Amino acid sequence: MKGIRRVCREVPLRSTTHMSETYDRVAAPVRSSWVGALSAGQESNWAICKDKALWGSGAASSMNVRAGDDFFVWQSGGGWFARCRATSDARRPTLSDPAPWDDGRDYKWIFGIEVIKENTELFNPGSTNNVQHLTEIPNIRLGQFPKLSIQQAKAVLTFFGLVNPPSDATDEAIDMENNAHELELTRRGLRGGEVETLIKARRGQGLFRANVLQIEKSCRVTGLGNPHHLVASHIKPWRNSNDHEKVDGCNGLMLSPHVDHLFDRGWIRFEHDGRLELSPLLDENVLRSWRIEPDPSPKRFLAKQIEYLEYHRELIFQD
Repeated sequence: MKGIRRVCREVPLRSTTHMSETYDRVAAPVRSSWVGALSAGQESNWAICKDKALWGSGAASSMNVRAGDDFFVWQSGGGWFARCRATSDARRPTLSDPAPWDDGRDYKWIFGIEVIKENTELFNPGSTNNVQHLTEIPNIRLGQFPKLSIQQAKAVLTFFGLVNPPSDATDEAIDMENNAHELELTRRGLRGGEVETLIKARRGQGLFRANVLQIEKSCRVTGLGNPHHLVASHIKPWRNSNDHEKVDGCNGLMLSPHVDHLFDRGWIRFEHDGRLELSPLLDENVLRSWRIEPDPSPKRFLAKQIEYLEYHRELIFQD
């Protein structure tokens, strides 16, 4: 557990009225955002953090934490783990106010925390050239305590469901179609287990996910192979598929979340030989920001997968 970051945000100045309608501007405190690293296997340390409502770090930068700052926990080798708020300024441990962990002398600074949300599953967006996708944060290592930029902090917040990506008319229309189709399934008189299997497939879960994993072991764009951080994505959309196609492993890809978004909305597609093709309508800034890079050695798809990819090319891909 030793690392953190901080974000500077401009806060409007507060005015106080004087007798002649002049105003004295008083600066409100600047709230920052930090990232602390927790190593795998330190569950007991995290339990102490929650019990004592306290975090500690040996990094010099942690002395700058102030009450009200955002604080995110990254588990080394895993992903984004928890979002917290600092409840006190950083202070040095003392005999009467020690760092409560077994290796307490390694912690030069401690501060109070309030846990806002823990992810039930770690979220790791992957990285390229030691820079994390989506956030553009350099890979986080134990012992670091980095400060986040405003945009980096906003990106990390999305991993905790507190700030959602902006929706558009297409997203809303697709959700409405999926909801209507799900309602049709429940009215068809299928057995409860069958309905549940098909509905789970909509969310990339259950039998569909298991079937896809038998064929696709990693994201074809980022190379990420940890299934805990991949989305089982339909090639032919779930709402347009028959019951067999909804759970067919050949009708799916294991994709990193941001790649799933691009594929699902038709901003990218795959050739039969596995090459990545980009929509001419895709904003190039998205590619640079998310570090989308074609695989130099793509793997060819199976014949059955190609049938689904043809559907995606003809009816989903934006050209």
